[in-house]
Amino acid sequence: MYDPASPLLRSGSPAAGLPQPDAKARFAEDRLLDAVLWCEILPGETITESDVMDRFGLTRAAARAALTRLGYDGWAQPLARMGWQVLEVTGALVGEVLSARRLVEPAALAEARLDEAQLHEVRRTGQILAAVQHQPQTGARVAFRHFVDEIDSLLLSAIDPFTARHLRRLWHHSARITRYLEDAQAGHMFRRDDVFALVRALEARDADGVRAARAALIDAQETFFLRQMLKSQTALGPGSGLSERAGQAASNRRST
Repeated sequence: MYDPASPLLRSGSPAAGLPQPDAKARFAEDRLLDAVLWCEILPGETITESDVMDRFGLTRAAARAALTRLGYDGWAQPLARMGWQVLEVTGALVGEVLSARRLVEPAALAEARLDEAQLHEVRRTGQILAAVQHQPQTGARVAFRHFVDEIDSLLLSAIDPFTARHLRRLWHHSARITRYLEDAQAGHMFRRDDVFALVRALEARDADGVRAARAALIDAQETFFLRQMLKSQTALGPGSGLSERAGQAASNRRST
């Protein structure tokens, strides 16, 4: 479900309403990127300028610029005379994203220094999260994720901008992978159970607690991703080790 109010997503639209003329191009680019992140446009899907114009009401120039931006940022690749293919979700991508997060995220966020106003906001948000935590309605789940994003956004604002940009991109990948692998009808949804330990650690200014909470989150996401991927019927590709063993078995059968 697309949530334009998510604090982790950019918007070219000012608070007063429609984007101004000088912001329309960026608004179009960000809207298309958000559609990719929220799986409105599915991983592996091929889209054209005409598709983007029809789906999002963009001009041809805006659609072309938005698609070019996706390609430049690595979210899609051009296919000759076919359009642009959105980055697929693969086991390799999942592993690379999680490995990169393990290297950067726990240590970087443990160094975050929130001021008193930000800590007050963390406490307030933690109370809201506790109130909606066990409510089963779809709206409650959306609200829970939104307020978790608010805490993560506060943390990003309290670390150096270069690391924050890198982490934001990794979180975008993780969020897209999560949404793609979730199955709401079967009740297979990822829940951020780490957030309450994170709130306690932030309130206590406990750097080790923040580090542990983020490491636990990455471990939990890896477990969820693996569990969901094990349900896939997609054939494994080269590199899994199975193709080499299958070839060796065939060779043995021919020699007997």
